[in-house]
Amino acid sequence: MAITEAIYQDEREIFKHFSIFCANKVKIILRERNTEFEATCKECKNGEVYFSSVTNPHGQSLENYKMRPLEAEVSFGSDTFLFTAYPTSANSISLPDVLRSHPKRRYPRIMVQGNPYISKMYTIVSVRVVDPSIEDNELSQKIHLIISTIESNLVRSENYSMAKVTLYDGTEKNVIVQILKEYKKPFVVFNTSNLALKDENYLTYDNYVKFMMEKGATREAIMAHLDKIKDFYVKNGIKSEIIVPLIFEEETIGQIRVVTQRDYINKSHVVRLNSLAVNAIDNLFTKCSFEVVAKEPQPVIDLGVMGIKIQVTDPDLYKYIRLGRRVYIQLYFPDDTVIKTMATIVNVYDDTPEGHKPIGVKLSSNLDWKDKRKLEEFIQSVIRLQKTQPS
Repeated sequence: MAITEAIYQDEREIFKHFSIFCANKVKIILRERNTEFEATCKECKNGEVYFSSVTNPHGQSLENYKMRPLEAEVSFGSDTFLFTAYPTSANSISLPDVLRSHPKRRYPRIMVQGNPYISKMYTIVSVRVVDPSIEDNELSQKIHLIISTIESNLVRSENYSMAKVTLYDGTEKNVIVQILKEYKKPFVVFNTSNLALKDENYLTYDNYVKFMMEKGATREAIMAHLDKIKDFYVKNGIKSEIIVPLIFEEETIGQIRVVTQRDYINKSHVVRLNSLAVNAIDNLFTKCSFEVVAKEPQPVIDLGVMGIKIQVTDPDLYKYIRLGRRVYIQLYFPDDTVIKTMATIVNVYDDTPEGHKPIGVKLSSNLDWKDKRKLEEFIQSVIRLQKTQPS
């Protein structure tokens, strides 16, 4: 699963985007609860964005919202841009500090938090994890025993020179780990003396180079880093390397890494190690997993057919919040009915002043059609109410 949100925090980048919006006379939607303004971009200068027109269905002026935070949305090209807008006059806002973008939504979203037409709507969030750092000696020992047994068997029975099992904790910055998380395929170096080898079935340093270039690294910087990797292989006498992702419920939660110093590996080694990875996951989650459940209802910030923005207020869940994490969501409606589904965390937003952690989750594509229909009808009913009722 690719995370498609882009975040712009550099002032020059943000100014450049708004200059393009103004050149194309793009419309911006500004919202606070059930109040909505539609503004047309005119020009961007001196840290402010000026509008040629600002309309509100109830005749309100943007001047009344001076320096109050409004949620803002711009639809341009194939993307939707989101930011917090602070009006500076009846026809201007200050240039935002942060601009987020993602592909356009196919379905409308509605504000839930603070919406006068919605009451008692919340979620119960839970996550199933294997956590070797948990303060439970018996459970921690079980996890470490399984991991050390896998590592020992790989060295003794499979004849690898080194084997290491790692469970991710969300702090990993390594590029190969990022690639494993995104593509969920083994990373293989059949021959460390030739990092340019490609393979359609596996990730290689060819994917590494492409990934780094997409992230903005220069070819010179990438080649210099590859030279260091080659030196590491030579210094340690490593001939081949395999890194296989440990995947549970579509999330890469860790890896098995092996290296050889005597012989070169072939594809049969990768197939065998992949099979062992599947068994390892089954073993870990059968014997060592536990469920972390929110102790209280978690507020819904906004809602769409495909996803929900949730404010996670339960500290027990904080350490398990990260992009790509699979969570179990129970969404409760005002009439006390509930939809239960798996979801994936696709956005992690800045903490609130209270220290709570807003997240955006994408609902499972296997969501029951009746539940999806219920969501669609509920959203449309709220939209109709908001359009017909005065603010």
